[in-house]
Amino acid sequence: MIDAISGDLNSYTQSNQQIVMQTRLLALNAVIEAARAGDAGKSFAVVAKEVQRLADRAAQVADQFKSNVLDRIDISREVSQDLVNELEGVRLIDLSQTLVQLIVRNLYERTADVRWWATDSALWQALDTREPDALAHASDRLAVIHRFYTVYTDLVLTDREGHILASAHPEYASAVRGASVSQEPWFRNAIGTSSGDDYVVDPVAISKLHNGRKVLTYATAVREGGLSKGRVLGTLGVHFDWEEQGATIVETEAALPPAVKDKTTVMLLDGQKRVIASTDPALMFTTYRLDDNGKQQGTYTDANGHTVAFAKTLGYQEYDGLGWYGVVVQQAEQDAELRAALGFR
Repeated sequence: MIDAISGDLNSYTQSNQQIVMQTRLLALNAVIEAARAGDAGKSFAVVAKEVQRLADRAAQVADQFKSNVLDRIDISREVSQDLVNELEGVRLIDLSQTLVQLIVRNLYERTADVRWWATDSALWQALDTREPDALAHASDRLAVIHRFYTVYTDLVLTDREGHILASAHPEYASAVRGASVSQEPWFRNAIGTSSGDDYVVDPVAISKLHNGRKVLTYATAVREGGLSKGRVLGTLGVHFDWEEQGATIVETEAALPPAVKDKTTVMLLDGQKRVIASTDPALMFTTYRLDDNGKQQGTYTDANGHTVAFAKTLGYQEYDGLGWYGVVVQQAEQDAELRAALGFR
């Protein structure tokens, strides 16, 4: 709008300057003709000179108008652009913070789930006795948990050597049971926890045991008697369904209107700034070069002229949030598109 007003005023100023120049030429010609007319042209010469003076005055007014009004409009344009950038940046930062906190609060509950379920008598008794009935009961118990906690792809019970003895999901159970996870970081770290109060979490990854589905695995040791300091019998690994839940955060919870959504990429980054959820599937598991400069949140313009807003998780309760980030990248509106939308040429 300001550009349109500025353009109109510039056009008016140029037209006015042309009129002043033509008026000066006419006044000059009138003075010359009055001089040629001699005494008969003296009175006309006075009028011609007055017209010339008015033309000069009009030129001064035009210059003053341009200096005062157009210069102020230029300043207003700069101020308004800075204000728009600031307000848009704050809005996008808020969105980034909201999204990352939403998933972090959800995952805080997962840390409680795995430690609580690891104390279930059906699990530690199955590992302690290894009797078929006890193992079947443990599988049934995990299946019941899975039925009511649909955010999990699977829950698996392993022995101390990393062999899966029970699985919660019937679709994967036959392939999963008997498989070894001894080389998985979550298993090795869980088996080494010092007490039942501890848990471990792996980075978001593709699970070969679950048809390549993306999962986020929380795990802890299963201990004798369900006691915090009991003897370690095995582990419980709960595979959070990141395939579904991660996509929900960036696609659904962002709730962007269609016109804005087409120009926006919403992402979640892990602590290594690896893309673990994105509205652009091509970015998955790539490392995003976030210019955060050590800040918790902020905005900047990238090399493509896009606005990048980011916010690092604040954690929740005693859960640190794994250093995750919410990131929103929004393309700048193009002048041609804005002019078309506003009906300007």
